[in-house]
Amino acid sequence: MRCALLVACVLALAGCGGTTEEAGEQTTIEPPAERTTDLPAPPASPSLEETAQLGSKDCAEVVALYVEALRARRYDLAARVWNDPAIDAARLQAVFGGYGEPQLEPTEPAVEGAAGSLYCTVGGKLTDAQDPSKPPMEGTLLLRRVNDVPGATPDQLRWTLRSSTFVERLERSDGSEP
Repeated sequence: MRCALLVACVLALAGCGGTTEEAGEQTTIEPPAERTTDLPAPPASPSLEETAQLGSKDCAEVVALYVEALRARRYDLAARVWNDPAIDAARLQAVFGGYGEPQLEPTEPAVEGAAGSLYCTVGGKLTDAQDPSKPPMEGTLLLRRVNDVPGATPDQLRWTLRSSTFVERLERSDGSEP
């Protein structure tokens, strides 16, 4: 008896999703179409070496990391040098994406202190190594960090970009001027 009831249930369920005789239509269930979405790759986390460079007390080392990140199209890493939500990977890609291979010939950094902060100014010439016909752009990067003030956080003690005059004027979200 149980076996007959089980067979009846299985047959009843097997009939679900088949054809609908009353309406004269056939209903078939097809597998969902295969989706092909080109999702952007998640941003790569900086390597241990890159993390050390981000925290470097040598302004020139941080500028070198920034320039190398732009050259390698690692806009996510370049945006970390800014440490500002207004300057993100998408904005840097919009600014520098037109360069086949951006190269910056930096000048010697000039570091000055003021009211517990250090400022580092690095000038230079931005060129495109893949397109020599693109005119060079002269500009300046301005970085800032806290000058070893007691109680300062590691984030405050690292060099961060405050402004850049290359290609277009980029400045921090708080609107501060150098």
